[in-house]
Amino acid sequence: MKLGAFRFTRPHDLTITPKPRLSVGIVIACRDGQEKLDLVLASLSAQSYPVRLTNVYIIDDGSAKPLTLPKIRPKNTKLVTYRNSEGKWGKTAATSDMVSQIKTDVLWFIDADMVFDPDHLAHHMKWHHDADDYVVLGWKRFVKDWHYTSEDLLQTLNTGGFETLHKESWGKELWEARVSLTNDLEKPGIDGYRAFVGATFSMKNRQWKALGGYNRNLITGEDTELGWRVFVNGLRTVVDRQALSWHLGYSTVEVHKNQIQRHNDPTFAQYIPQMYRIREKSKFNWLVPTYQVIVDVREATLEQILNLREKLLAIPGSTASFTLLAPWTVLNRRYTPVGDLYTDLREIRNWLSQDPQFTFKVIPSDQLITVEWVLEEFESGSTPYYVFAEAKTSVNLKELTEYLLSSEQGLVGVVDKKDQRALAVFAPALARAAKFDGSLHQNISNLWGTEWLNDDQFAKVQRGKNTLIRHFFSFLKREGRKINSPRQLLIFLKTLLRLISREVFRRG
Repeated sequence: MKLGAFRFTRPHDLTITPKPRLSVGIVIACRDGQEKLDLVLASLSAQSYPVRLTNVYIIDDGSAKPLTLPKIRPKNTKLVTYRNSEGKWGKTAATSDMVSQIKTDVLWFIDADMVFDPDHLAHHMKWHHDADDYVVLGWKRFVKDWHYTSEDLLQTLNTGGFETLHKESWGKELWEARVSLTNDLEKPGIDGYRAFVGATFSMKNRQWKALGGYNRNLITGEDTELGWRVFVNGLRTVVDRQALSWHLGYSTVEVHKNQIQRHNDPTFAQYIPQMYRIREKSKFNWLVPTYQVIVDVREATLEQILNLREKLLAIPGSTASFTLLAPWTVLNRRYTPVGDLYTDLREIRNWLSQDPQFTFKVIPSDQLITVEWVLEEFESGSTPYYVFAEAKTSVNLKELTEYLLSSEQGLVGVVDKKDQRALAVFAPALARAAKFDGSLHQNISNLWGTEWLNDDQFAKVQRGKNTLIRHFFSFLKREGRKINSPRQLLIFLKTLLRLISREVFRRG
């Protein structure tokens, strides 16, 4: 298979596909709200994307009064009543069950309180005709009032009047700032997933299935958690500013922010390791670790392993799972405590075998551990960082992963003066590399970039980073005091991004 794009790059000159060929299933999960649904369907009936390639699926998820199909609607529209039962209800369950039956090439998920520009879907689909790994977000503005009927709306849209529908509207300023600061998510950073919102997004059907769809453990916030998995799986999220829409009314989060956060935070903490601020509130064991670590502990001591762990987990809220490599079966042989040939290895096992952070993998005492072997051992998932170390390494693994992120490489490694190796791999790079034939190491190098340093070079990098950190926090303290409005927050964020781009993210 031909290798794909480098990191999250994408073309900047795509135009609407003149002869589209991909079919699309439009999915609307809805509970009550017939009036808004009628307007959604009226705007969908005006879409410029070919009707023959379009199917609309409305999922009635327990409406008090069953939804009905209005007269003005797309030709291929189907209304399905989702049978709620205990433990099987809500948007995530209803959507996942419905979508499992859809066979279209692309899935477009939309909220049931939207009005779309006639070219909205066509702008989504131009990306899916270009490549298979895009997840596309539309652009929306919120409106407080609307007084048009479905008939009026359709006539206005068919005569090019989408932008005149509302004279007053607002956007989510923090969301728009995040999108702008990340070059429309082409340089998302590790927090770019927060820009993923469920009001209007699309992806290839097979990507949805590969990701596993929505997480059924989330009743709300399912889009944020999906956005995290989209990111760590190396898919390219695109915000298309030409895919315009109006959101009818306030979002649920805006109206009930505190209640929503109280409900969502515990589940987010389980599944999104990057949410340190939530995790650091307690010392619970979280389902998805921040780091997946493989350590070669042959000829190592317990103290060396614990030292590696202590430094790695210095950030509050971070967790790790450790796989310890050694010829563990030799410990089954008869021995005496005073003449034990494997004292260090036995001490490691006896202290750590009941700790759920640690698992033990048997390897021969003379096995050569190559980078390729290590990469194949990692189990891709929602963990953002994958780390390998020889237990005697002098490298601080937390600093190594921080450098991995700031360098923007897919893999960075350090070899110290005793030839002890440590390496860190970025989850999106590993996931993308696994989608193609050939060497994982070479694919990461081609698709994301790799860098190897000796310990002196790495120490120099750390000294430079510490100087930059002092400047960085001085800037935060000085300029943060000036923020007293959304506009000044936007100015602050733009300045901050320029500082980061110029200093922290520059390559040596």
